Amino acid sequence: MKKLSTYTILSTLLFHLPFAFIYAQSPKEKGLKAIDEGTIASTITYLSSDWMEGREAGRPGAYKSAEYLASMFEFMGLEPAGDVINGKPTYFQAFDVLEYKAAEEQHLSIKNSKGQEFTFTNHTDFEVKAAPTSINGGGNLIFVGYGLQVDSLGYDDFYEKSKLQGKIWVRLKGVPQEGQIANSLKEVPQKQIHKLKEQLADKYGALAIIEIELNGFLPQHANNIPFRDNRKYYEGDRPLSSFYDTRIYSPVTKQSTIPPVFMGGEYIMASLVDRTEVETYEASIGKSKLHKVSLLASSASFQANADVERIRVRNVLAKIEGAKSDSLVMIGAHYDHLGKREGYIWNGADDNASGVAAILGIAKAAKATGVKPNKTLLFAAWTAEEKGLHGSKNFLRTFEDKSKIKMYLNFDMIGRRGDWHSKDNQVSFIYNENSPSTWTLNADNIEKYNINLEMFEGKTKQGQAGGSDNVNFDKEGIPYFWYHTGGHEDYHQVSDHADKIMMDKAAEITKLSFLNIWDMAK
Repeated sequence: MKKLSTYTILSTLLFHLPFAFIYAQSPKEKGLKAIDEGTIASTITYLSSDWMEGREAGRPGAYKSAEYLASMFEFMGLEPAGDVINGKPTYFQAFDVLEYKAAEEQHLSIKNSKGQEFTFTNHTDFEVKAAPTSINGGGNLIFVGYGLQVDSLGYDDFYEKSKLQGKIWVRLKGVPQEGQIANSLKEVPQKQIHKLKEQLADKYGALAIIEIELNGFLPQHANNIPFRDNRKYYEGDRPLSSFYDTRIYSPVTKQSTIPPVFMGGEYIMASLVDRTEVETYEASIGKSKLHKVSLLASSASFQANADVERIRVRNVLAKIEGAKSDSLVMIGAHYDHLGKREGYIWNGADDNASGVAAILGIAKAAKATGVKPNKTLLFAAWTAEEKGLHGSKNFLRTFEDKSKIKMYLNFDMIGRRGDWHSKDNQVSFIYNENSPSTWTLNADNIEKYNINLEMFEGKTKQGQAGGSDNVNFDKEGIPYFWYHTGGHEDYHQVSDHADKIMMDKAAEITKLSFLNIWDMAK
């Protein structure tokens, strides 16, 4: 028998050994391999199950969800980064908020230029968007157009700024309907417009607001109600309740200056202003001078009553400590949703169990690398996003040194094909134009690791970050990147279920985001 040489034996063994034994995987590749579709699917399915009761902030479902997330971070070996209780760090950052809604008893009366006073009826002539406390008062009326100020568009409804303080504003609902300004504001989310109007009313000291619209309709209720008609015409034995009936205010250590808003129908509009005056105002928007509207009424008095409850909510925070203690990358997603009402559960599979699944997948991958990153990775599951971005707002308000945060990665709705996308694998990458390198990083990793995603441009300017938790980071000047697959017909509906999620797409987004985060943490 012919003897085989040592060289021949080694060559034969090496030829038959798996490729991975010859070329050892890098830590980054090990982490990538740890992300699979099954892991993503199990998290989304569990968080959006009926067991979690829609995860409304401050409700039992949200508490169960927070416990689940904390247990997963602990299971994967992440360190707690929340409150320190009795000298021991926890995974929870708890804080109190005021949850409030408009009471049934409200009062609004308007006095015209002839001295006649008209009193109106709640749910018949108007609806109330309450302030966080009951407020009564009276004062002169002033017309403020749409109540908007957008410096980047050169648009300013407040042509009499010195006269705004302490007045009752007559404000038009929504945004301008025609012209260049209207086109520029068309794509801005309604939530963002509402927030801007609220901030401007606070800034310029509105005592209260009477809001009207050109067609004079009473406000239609929020689109998460199973019956889309105005609840006033619902023929049940009692009115349907809605997630949007209640709002949240924080921090509780600061007195609210939010004015109440009386949203009026055509009867109130007729007592306030002539329709042709409003139409002339609308036509003057974008021109050198806005039309000065003459009101039919001179003053109003009101009693805006609120039902207020103090509740406790919780962020879930965990970290992988990096070699450099002065630098960190944050990875966040809100875990709350719209809760349950009238036998319906808003499960929120895409909004936002999908985003939470991504941050858990990234945490799993980062631990699977087997090495410590240079920058600390801080993971955050936010509460109370749906009612005003309060979880991330509280975190930034109390975080000791925001300069340490080099980048915030946001995950909100990453599991569907959005209305504005033309392909299943498209993803909107929303980021501040001051941080273009993040776009390039995504493109490079998609090509290098053959990730099945197509990038959809979402560059923004500071102050135009959209309607998710990245808004609060943008306000602080912290670079952000938001992975988002867009709105769809099940957004904020009871039909947002796990069986509609594109699990493979959510997994690909999680893989790509891990690759980028690992590069950022070098």
